[in-house]
Amino acid sequence: MPISVPDQRLQAFGFAVRDAREHVGMSIEALAEAALLSARMVIDIEHGKRNPSLLTILALARGLDIEPRKLIEPAARHDPPATSTDIARPAR
Repeated sequence: MPISVPDQRLQAFGFAVRDAREHVGMSIEALAEAALLSARMVIDIEHGKRNPSLLTILALARGLDIEPRKLIEPAARHDPPATSTDIARPAR
């Protein structure tokens, strides 16, 4: 069974969530309660194990009282991993 490599964009998003949470001095449980999410979901997001939906991103931002872009921008800086279709596609 192949080992799954975590997507760097999800990891960057998770780090942004954790950093924002720690910056405001919230526990995982407090953020989960403020965002109306489970603590397990927050943990998995912070570890880059979940791909949160738009509604979840908005809930996290609201729970942290920050703009959603503060969570998304670090992830947007990472290029997506190359796929077989990217490799076969001719350069423009």
